[in-house]
Amino acid sequence: MGCSNGNLPSPTVPPKVMDVEYYQLEKLLIDNPGVLLDVRTKEETNNGHLENASFIDFYDENFEEKAGWIKKNQPIYVYCHGGGRSSKAADILLSLGFNEVYNLIGGYRNWVDQNLPFKNAVNPLVSNLKSYSSDAIDEILKSESNVMLVFKTPWCLPCKQLEPVLDSFSLVTKNWKVLKINMDNNMDVAEKFDVKSVPTILNFKNNILQFKHTGYLSLDLLMSKVK
Repeated sequence: MGCSNGNLPSPTVPPKVMDVEYYQLEKLLIDNPGVLLDVRTKEETNNGHLENASFIDFYDENFEEKAGWIKKNQPIYVYCHGGGRSSKAADILLSLGFNEVYNLIGGYRNWVDQNLPFKNAVNPLVSNLKSYSSDAIDEILKSESNVMLVFKTPWCLPCKQLEPVLDSFSLVTKNWKVLKINMDNNMDVAEKFDVKSVPTILNFKNNILQFKHTGYLSLDLLMSKVK
C-alpha cells in the first residue's frame, strides 16, 4: 500500500522578507507594481530618492503606526541608504500583515552606483495639509451641507497622485467644502472617523456619511459619488 496524504491540507508557508538586487527591483516595479517605501531620514531624501517613492523615516517614533496605514493587499518594496534599516523595516511590515515584502540589497547607495534613475528632490515632504481639531470638524459638518474629508499624509504617493483630482473636483463643484487633513497630526480625528489607511475620502451630506473610499480614485468616479 503506497503512502499518500489523501485530502490532507498542504502545509502553509509563512510569508518572509525577500531580499532583491537592484536589477530585480527595477524589473519588479514594472511587472509587479506596489508601494515603494523609502525609510531614510528627511535629510537623506532631500538629496534624492527613487521615483514614485513614499516616505516614512525608520527613526520616526510612530513608524509602525504610519506603516500600518498603507494598504496591505499589494507588494511593498523597502529601501534605505545601505540596506540595514530597510531590512529591519521589512520585518516590521511583515509583522503588520503585509504578505509580499521586498528589501533592496545595498539600498539607495547601490542603486545610484549602478547609474539607475533617481529623482533630485527639494524636500519631498513639503505639505499643504492642515491640522483640524475634532470640534472644528464637527462644526463644519453641522454648518455645511456638502463636506468632503480627505485624510492624507505628505509621505504617501497615492495621496500626492490624488491631489490633482481633488483640485479639479473643487473647480467644478463649488458647493462642496473639501478639507485635506494631515493624518500625521490628526490621529485622534482619524480614529474618530475610523480611518485606518491613506488616502481615505469621506463624503458627508447634511452631516450624514454618504460615501467612504480608501486609495486613489479618478475624477469621474469621485464625481459619480457626489451626485
